[in-house]
Amino acid sequence: MASRSSHKIPVVEVPWLTEQGLDLSRFPIDCVLRQALSPNEEEFRTGCCLLRSMSYGGRVEAGVFLLGLLRHYPEDYGRLTLIAEALGSFPSVATVDALASELRRVKGSSSTRGYLRRIIRTLEQLPAQLAEEQIQELSTDPQVGARFRQHLRSITLRYLDE
Repeated sequence: MASRSSHKIPVVEVPWLTEQGLDLSRFPIDCVLRQALSPNEEEFRTGCCLLRSMSYGGRVEAGVFLLGLLRHYPEDYGRLTLIAEALGSFPSVATVDALASELRRVKGSSSTRGYLRRIIRTLEQLPAQLAEEQIQELSTDPQVGARFRQHLRSITLRYLDE
């Protein structure tokens, strides 16, 4: 009978596994993209979460893909809410513009309210130098619902206080 020590598991060296753990800046993105497109809700959530983490880790392509997901799921407000939250990891003019467009495109209702609130929270969390001007414009835009404009105005007042 062979001893346990004689059965060695071969170790495959991959660039995304380091002594500190998983390095998302080097992790292959293909399988993550497929997860974010999955009809399975759990796989979608996992893919979206990984894209957010990759974006925080400096993977610009992950942030760009998240922007594309806004257009891929135009009426799925549950998924759009997760995407809007994940876009907080991608502070860019493109993100601000896309979120502002969504605030103008989506009409407020009981089914969209959570999504629209998430967009505003994400805009608020982005650096002021990126989002301030767009938030000021949205706060007076008649395409944006009255309550949401009011919330946006309160954010602009905070910018003035800083």
